[in-house]
Amino acid sequence: MKKKETKDAIAGLSFDEALVRLETLVEEMERGDLTLEESMRKHAEGSALSKYCLQQLQLAEAAVNKVIRESNGSLSETELILPEAD
Repeated sequence: MKKKETKDAIAGLSFDEALVRLETLVEEMERGDLTLEESMRKHAEGSALSKYCLQQLQLAEAAVNKVIRESNGSLSETELILPEAD
């Protein structure tokens, strides 16, 4: 798959779909039975998936942060703090 085709295909994935594909690529590469060309192609796709997942996480973080108006009219950003899981 060409770089542009890979990028377009990844852009159509949800975060969860991209993460599952990335995990699959890692498992395939860890088996060690790929040719050099296959390994390089899967590495390139994995790098693109990793970048996409990071971008999606950053977008989610930005959406969670809340902008509030202070009493003096200025805006400040507050982060959503989740309780610790039991």
